[in-house]
Amino acid sequence: MALQTGIFADVIDHEREQLALERRSSLENPQTPLSYPAEWLLDIFNGGRTDSGIRISELTAFQCITFLSGVDLISGKISSLPAHIYERILGDTGRTAHRIAYEHDYYDLCNLEPNVEMSWQTFLRAMLIHCLAWSNGFSEIQRDDHNGIVAFWPRNPAKTRPRRMTESLYLPAVPWRPFPVNLAAGELVFQTTDGVDDHDPQDLQQNIAHGARLIPAEDMIHIPGISFDGRIGQSAVWLARQTLGIAMASEKFGAKYFANFAKPGGILESPVSAAPGSPAYETARRSWQEAQGGENAQKVAVMPQGYKFTPLSHNPQEAQSVEVQTFIRTQIGALLHIPIRMLGDTSKSSRASTEQENQELLDYTLSPWTNAVKQEFKRKVFPHSGVGRVPRNRFYLDFDTIELTRPDAASREKFYASGKQWGYLNTNDVRSYEKLNPIADGWAEQYWMPINMTLVTTPIDPTHQDGGGEGEVPQDPATRAYSGVWRDAFGRLLTREKRDTQTFAACFGPVCASLAATFRMDAQSEMRLSSESREQSAPEIDRFLADYYRSMEKRASDWSIEKADELASAELTRAIRAIRVAVYRETAAIKAKEPVVIR
Repeated sequence: MALQTGIFADVIDHEREQLALERRSSLENPQTPLSYPAEWLLDIFNGGRTDSGIRISELTAFQCITFLSGVDLISGKISSLPAHIYERILGDTGRTAHRIAYEHDYYDLCNLEPNVEMSWQTFLRAMLIHCLAWSNGFSEIQRDDHNGIVAFWPRNPAKTRPRRMTESLYLPAVPWRPFPVNLAAGELVFQTTDGVDDHDPQDLQQNIAHGARLIPAEDMIHIPGISFDGRIGQSAVWLARQTLGIAMASEKFGAKYFANFAKPGGILESPVSAAPGSPAYETARRSWQEAQGGENAQKVAVMPQGYKFTPLSHNPQEAQSVEVQTFIRTQIGALLHIPIRMLGDTSKSSRASTEQENQELLDYTLSPWTNAVKQEFKRKVFPHSGVGRVPRNRFYLDFDTIELTRPDAASREKFYASGKQWGYLNTNDVRSYEKLNPIADGWAEQYWMPINMTLVTTPIDPTHQDGGGEGEVPQDPATRAYSGVWRDAFGRLLTREKRDTQTFAACFGPVCASLAATFRMDAQSEMRLSSESREQSAPEIDRFLADYYRSMEKRASDWSIEKADELASAELTRAIRAIRVAVYRETAAIKAKEPVVIR
């Protein structure tokens, strides 16, 4: 659709600004004379000249290996990260939880196939390359009859730019947007000449192109880079053209040097004077180049009588080629915020710092771009119905960066062991980190609890530390099994005149040791202790039982034969609870020391 003149205004008059900069460059650069307008056109459409004499544009900048490597690293790494649609859920405790919404209608668009012609990685990588070089990444949203999104199409940043409407405009329905749109004056739109609709079959035969078309802002994903007004990004290549020009010039110098087999040129003197451009002059020059140029450079030269060749000595070290390349690599690394090691400089890095450098790459290089992608997709693909009003869209796009900063096996082992011991990881959580299938048994979903810890609001009562306490406690199966022998031990104690610690150990020792052995077998089975761990001794339990006998001795001052049955039942319940806690605490400590097998 052809656009009417004057119906919109530039958000930033980019062409005039670029042309003004080119003209200033031409005035400053004597290699681009004002009387040669063809050079002006090359400056505008093929990149501007730099002080090194090399023209730099967004496309020619990719001939610099360091810039190409940096852009390829950022775009390739981000596009290879798993992208998921997450749903934000408010849990019962009031905390926000997140889950991957595999069933969402847009999940495949944002994870696998954004359109019928490319994968998600190809699509995102192309858009990020546009962001890094042109500082503008554009992607058009294709919709169906119900305003649902059916595809994302990347748009050429050199052919797309934002505009501000000065008048209202009616856009009729088109195949990629099957409903009309009314654009109001002052509204932001995007003008593009890129897209599959640039030509129709008849126009292709006549080589006639359609004019520019307008895209509503809600149908265009726009990720700007360095921007002075927040609406359009300023080309990073253009702003750093001097540095890129030095890089290209140094590479060109090296290529020319080795093209001559690393041998400098010289001056050929003829015995007869010949003016430059004369037939004799051209014949002599051409004959020497044919005899000594290219593959003949290493052959012995035989010159006619009277000719003299004077070589020109030149040491590449004088130009500091190696130092220039190192400096350029550092400068381009600073431009893209990439650690120098990842651009080929391994002189100041070690394997010990690789994990930290990966974290640095994520924090300072990748995160700004991933956050820009996430927020723009949230605005355009998963928008809220209104600010501060319900319903609010609970879905959003995010990237999984776990694999990027994945530690070594030893570090993961410590993390998993600590997580299980302190109750913030269960068995299936660990298996999910290791990309293993979950265990179907219910125990794999249970979390361990450090039994030597309690809530800060729980009052501390010294009389309850051995397992005592108030409140109704369900009868333990061990109570029925050990009630007879416990009552017999309790009766024998009451008949003793001397009730010291040794007496309590003699009366209740066999029963308490039997209880500890029973609970130990149960704990080892539940926690799946290895055979080596099961054979470990239990000195902690022996010390605990000795302390428990002393606590019983203190309580025995109030015991009487008249309340023997009631006292025996209460003490058995107390003993079972205390011994079980001690045994499970000991078993959990042994389990935490077992090595975690990383498969």
